[in-house]
Formats: sequence, C-alpha cells, structure tokens
Amino acid sequence: MTQTRIRFFDIARGIAILCVILSHSVLMAGTVAPMHTLSHTIYAACFSFHMPLFFILSGYFMHPERKFRWGKELRELVGTYAVTACLVLVGIGVAAKGLRVSVREALKIWGSAAVYAAGDVSQRALWPQTARIGAIWFLLALFWAHLLLHIFAKLPYTPVWVVASFVIGYASARWIWLPWDIQSGMCTLAFVYVGYLMKQHDILSWLKKYPVVWAVMAVVWIADIAVFSGFSLALNEYGNTPVLAAVGGIAGTVCMIGVSMLVDRIPQPQVGGALTWVGQTSLALLCAHLIEDDVLPWALFLTKIQAVMPHMPLWVVLFAVRLPLDFFLAWCLSKLPYVNLWFYPMKAKQRALKNASRIV
Repeated sequence: MTQTRIRFFDIARGIAILCVILSHSVLMAGTVAPMHTLSHTIYAACFSFHMPLFFILSGYFMHPERKFRWGKELRELVGTYAVTACLVLVGIGVAAKGLRVSVREALKIWGSAAVYAAGDVSQRALWPQTARIGAIWFLLALFWAHLLLHIFAKLPYTPVWVVASFVIGYASARWIWLPWDIQSGMCTLAFVYVGYLMKQHDILSWLKKYPVVWAVMAVVWIADIAVFSGFSLALNEYGNTPVLAAVGGIAGTVCMIGVSMLVDRIPQPQVGGALTWVGQTSLALLCAHLIEDDVLPWALFLTKIQAVMPHMPLWVVLFAVRLPLDFFLAWCLSKLPYVNLWFYPMKAKQRALKNASRIV
C-alpha cells in the first residue's frame, strides 16, 4: 500500500512539474504574441493547481508533532535555493558577456533579485526590483510554511492559527512585500495544512469510498478555470475570485491525484513509470527550468521564430525546446559535487538507508 501511494504521488508531481514548464512557456510566448483561447485555457488550467499541489503533497508527508529538523530544512530548501541562485548568477554573467551588455550591471540587477527572492516583480518591495528570481521562491516559502506548521501544530486551536497566518500574509501583501517569501509561506501554509489533514483523516480512502466527491471537485476546478483571472502564490495574488482560486487549487490537486491513480493502473507500465521518474526528479527539474528561464533570452528567440514561422504557436515551439533542455540541465545538477543530492531528495534518502543498513 505504501509503495502504491508513493507511486501515484510521484506521478502527480511529474504531471505538475510538466505543467509548470508548459504554463511558463505559454506565459513567455504571450509576451511576444497574444494568447488565443487554447493557450489561455492551458495557462489557466496549469496555474490553477500546479503550485498548490506541491504544497499539499508536502504537507501530506509532514510530521509537525516532531521536532523541527533545522539542518534538513535549511539544507534541502534554503541551501538548494542558494545554490540555484548562484548558478543563475553565473549564467547571467556568461549571457551578459555573450549579448555584449554590462556584466556588472546585469549581476547587480540579478544579485538583488536573488537576495530578495521574490517569485515576481512587486511594486511593493522594500527596495526597487527590476528582475525576479522566479520559480524557486517555492523553496523559501515551503521552508516558512514547514516552520510555521511545526509551531502551530503544538498550540491549541491549530486551524485558527493557520487561518490567521493566511489572513495576515494576504492582507499585508496588499501594501508591502517583504523579502525571502515570508508572506508567501504564511499563505501557502494553508495548503500544506490541507495536505497534513488529508493524511491525518485518510481522506484518500474516503474519496475512494464516495467517488461522487471526485465529480464535485472536478466541477469546482472547472469553474475556477473558467473564471481564471490570475493566480500567483508567489505574490499572494488570488485574482478577482480569491476564495474560488484557493478552493479551486485544492480541488484541482484532488482531481490530479485521481488522474494519477488512474495512470498508475494503466496496464502498460511505461506511462506511469515515466511520470514517476519525472516526479522523483521534479525538484531538480524545477531548479533547472528556473536557470534557463532566467538566463536565456527566450523573448529574442521567440521573436526570430515568429518571423520564420508566423503561423506556428510559439508556446509549442518553446515547450518543445526547453523541455529536453531542462532534463539535460537536471542531469547536470546531478553531477555537482557535494550538493547534487540536495536536488534529488529521493536519492539522498536511498543513500542514507543504504549507509544505515551497512552500519547495522
């Protein structure tokens, strides 16, 4: 039973990280050519659930009743962020040299973005930002969410503290945006807590017993996609329908878990096996994707592609180019000395178990 659950959760992560890369490709292409109905629907569907899913699944495997493991959390989340940000700065320096722009100015801009750690540019930042570090905001936000849940789980009325954290994080973001994704962590704590409650109350077994709930979740998710007006956990922006956006993110995650269960039952193991592998590589893929997204001049590339192939959907071209690139860069991360296992937590756990068995 445990192996099956691990497998379909990895499948869900695999689907989600592919949706991250796909939706970012649609978003980037939209800066060069306007989105059409199909591309906007893909963008809305992906953004409505992909980041909530990662937070919810993280919460599912949490044990906040235990002591907070500072070393593990700092290494796997903050350390991975720092290493990835440094790799971005190296790439920015090389790219600036190649594009014949000021390396010093480029590093100043992106160094500030790396220190601030915002997932997007905010006009409410403590000091002006002209660039954003991008997708790895998730790592610092998850660190804060984990820390807060460990604190609140040991207090009476834990749900009240979680709601208060969300309200304070959301409201304060309307007038100031603090560095290091503190407010993102305050809000995404709610999704982590949902995942924790799913495990505590064995919600997945309940969903299997009452399959009509899947249909209800699907309706909520579709409604959220239909009225999608933006959803950025990175800046606590929940669009024009914030309640539906938050609930829709949970509903979309539940639906995607259901899809992953179905994929896991496909007689041909290749599909489930491939997505399982992608899911286990999702952290490395996220960081690899962030590096190329920040460093490479994709807008310039897409402008030239549009001139050569004016009728080709740019997001299709970009996704087809960057997906194999991201897999290659993720493989490169696996070759980094000392820190490579930070990007592959599954491999780190397997190595730790292997070493423990040798000691025994």
